[in-house]
Amino acid sequence: MKTDLLFQIDAWIISLLLFILMISATFIGVKIGNKINNNKQSKKNLTETSAHIGLLFFLLAFTFGMSGSRYDDRRAIVVEEANDIGTAILRSDLYPDSERELFRKDFKQYVESRIAYYQVGSNTKDIEKADSISQTISSRLWHRASELSKEPTNLSATQQMIPALNTMIDASTSRLAGEKAKVPESILMMLFLLAIISAFYSGYSEARKGKIDWLVQIGFCLLVSLVILFTYDLDRPRRGFVNLDGPNQNIIELRKNFK
Repeated sequence: MKTDLLFQIDAWIISLLLFILMISATFIGVKIGNKINNNKQSKKNLTETSAHIGLLFFLLAFTFGMSGSRYDDRRAIVVEEANDIGTAILRSDLYPDSERELFRKDFKQYVESRIAYYQVGSNTKDIEKADSISQTISSRLWHRASELSKEPTNLSATQQMIPALNTMIDASTSRLAGEKAKVPESILMMLFLLAIISAFYSGYSEARKGKIDWLVQIGFCLLVSLVILFTYDLDRPRRGFVNLDGPNQNIIELRKNFK
């Protein structure tokens, strides 16, 4: 699983760094604006600054929406996977008791492996290891079901179990793919750079008009940093404030099937 550079840094550190850089850019803009103060062009500068800020907020909304959409998709696939596993477990009851017990033993291990898959956290090596264990167990389940399908007496059970296992395995693949699907780092870097440039032009424009409201400037930088903080956080369900603990509880509750 490839990890981007920004993903390795905590979201709050990135947002704090952005806030500091935006304040610094604003201060530099004010200094430059004071040196070349020309009130005749103040209106033009205000228009240019408004255009920069407008573009910044458009990209903020676009990126935040992208992160939110991907988070919703990840949450939905976890719930879907829990339902698919539960369905497959119930369909093991269609087999004779001897085969049923073997199926349920493997399903119990599979459930534990899927719980561990989420609980290992954000370490990519641990994620890959947990996913590999899940694949090994699911392959064992599939092999047993395919072997039993050769017996005519298991026709009815096979017609139910094979599609259930297929859906369950597909769900785990979709879940892994969903975690890999993140907002492109290039878009986030462009957003980061545009925020700093907008802060610079905001300070520069205010200085050219001869008045600086630092409360407004600090508020602007803080607002942008907070939006980017939650944009990053939504794109990191295994770390941060917004996670998938709630949806993952559906898989944990599958343990009740084995009591």
